[in-house]
Order: sequence, then structure tokens, then C-alpha cells
Amino acid sequence: MSTLREVARRAGVSVATASRVANGGFAVRPETRDRVERAMRELLYVPPGRRDVTGLIGVLVPELANPVFPALAQAIETRAAPSGLASILCNTTGAAFREVDYVHMLLDRRVEGMIFISCEMTNLRGDHSHYAHLVAEGARIVFVNGAMHTLDVPSVGVDERAAGEIATQHLIDLGHERIGFVSGPQHYLPTQLKAAGRASAMAGAGLEPDGLVAHAEFGIEGGGRALADLLARPLPPTAVICSSDVMAIGALHEASRRGLRVPDDFSIVGFDGIDATKWSVPELTTVEQPIAQIADTAVTTLQSLIEEPERKLPNSYFRPVLRVRASTAAPARAESRRTAVS
Repeated sequence: MSTLREVARRAGVSVATASRVANGGFAVRPETRDRVERAMRELLYVPPGRRDVTGLIGVLVPELANPVFPALAQAIETRAAPSGLASILCNTTGAAFREVDYVHMLLDRRVEGMIFISCEMTNLRGDHSHYAHLVAEGARIVFVNGAMHTLDVPSVGVDERAAGEIATQHLIDLGHERIGFVSGPQHYLPTQLKAAGRASAMAGAGLEPDGLVAHAEFGIEGGGRALADLLARPLPPTAVICSSDVMAIGALHEASRRGLRVPDDFSIVGFDGIDATKWSVPELTTVEQPIAQIADTAVTTLQSLIEEPERKLPNSYFRPVLRVRASTAAPARAESRRTAVS
């Protein structure tokens, strides 16, 4: 955790001068103020008790290619605007250094708080020290669909474990026994939670966890590669759940390329509930995030932090909803599937 003394040392000024800048005093030369404020940004120093009222909040997303992230950001902006809060959207491209750069920029603009959507913290191999730094300095932040339980930061989002369980149970109810997982990278928290939900549903049905899991990067190409991997197994699945709708669309493309008819020969379930699931051929069965509820709760939570910084706020997780469409059906006869897969 940085201190005001460290800020003063980096800026080359006295602690008293750094304190005057940190507390909004005006008896400081402009060039000195600039040096101190730059040092504060570099050290992610947030002056204790300082209450700038700017009406600005930062909304950080990992990418814009997956439609679920713009949808969440738009829902948050729509909910925040009537409360007098203007959103600054930051696309971090899933990189920790970009996220830190944007945090610097947001602090420079004196935002009143930040909402991190599926932040870099969901990468369990990443460096998450900047979050602890922000919290220690008193920044007001809320995590959406990503939480670090060692930090005292409120988290809002969908129940990822329930999503994996709901998707798998749907396929079990249709009669599938070999249910694969078209999965994102193993070191991401949502991947692990969905895998746990899938395993729970299969265990509850008396099915062995058969290792039918294939990891690939998030995205359409990754979904196709993961399904190709699963179909190459000695006993391929008759159906799959997917880490996201985008990966599920990639799986749909790969199934079509191999001559598998969905859902006659093979069933696919996505996750997120993006609009594209209604445009795919066939329309995609998906486990839908309650985006409006998540956005409303995230903004309400951040407002509470802004108004009462010391208040302890609970985490809020919402159960997703199964939307059954045309990409799932009872398993096909073994003979017809063998012909299609081969």
C-alpha cells in the first residue's frame, strides 16, 4: 500500500506539499501540483476521505467483440444516467497492464467509482495486486461477474456454477449421458465454476465425470477447436455445454462442417443469452444472464459505496435462466451419429 510519504518522495516534494495537493489545497505551484498528481496516479494513491463530486464513473470491460460485455456496459450506463452518473467506458482487451493504465486515467478524471466487468482478476494466473492497492487506498469499486474473495469488495453477477448445472441438467433430462464441455481456458474462474456445476449435475444423475472437457481460447474459433477436440475422442459426446454463446456459435459451425445436424445428431447449449443466439441456424439454446438485474444491482451498490464508503455491502449473485430453442434434442441413434462424426 502506498503512503503519502511515498507520493512525496516520487514527486520530489515535502510531505506537507503532497498533503496540500491531496486535500485539494490551492497554495501550490501548478508545476508542483502536476508532479504530485502524477505520482498519485502512478502509485494508485487515493486521498483518504476526499470526496470529489464529478458525476463520473468508470466501466471497464475485457473486450467488445463478445456482445455480452457491451450489453452489460450499456445496461449499466442506462441505469446510471438517471441518477446523474456519466459512464466512461474502457476496453482493457483482457490485459492487466491496460487495466492499470485505464485505472490511472480514471483516477486522473476523479471518477467517483469504478465497475469492473469480468475483470482481469478472473484470470487466476494474473497479477491482481492493483485491486488490493485500490481497495487499501479507499477507491470505490464493484466487481461484476468476477470476484476476489480475499478483498473486501462487493461483487455482483450471475451464478456461474448454477449455469453449468442448469445447462447440463437440461441435456440429462433429454436423455444425454456423454455430455462434453466446450470450455474456455482452464485458469479462468468462470470456467472452473461452470465445470463444477456440470460435474455436480452429472454426479446427481449417476453419470461418471468422463473427462469430456476441451479447453480453448474464448471466441468463435476457440469454440470450433474445442468441439473438434471432443469429437476426436474414442467416445465422443452426444451433446456439449459451452462457456459462452460465442463459443457455442463456433461449435455450431464446426458441427456443420463435419456434417453433424444440430439438434438431430448433436446438441449444443450456450451461455450468456446474447441476441445472436436468436439469429443462429438453428436458434441456440442458452443459459441467459439476467443482465438488467445485474446492472441495476451493480449501480445501486456503487452508489451506496459513494454515499457511505465505510459501509459493508453483500455480494449479489443471480440465478441464470434456461432458454430452450432449437439446438437441443434427445440423442440420435448411435449408428447415424457414427456416420456423421467419422
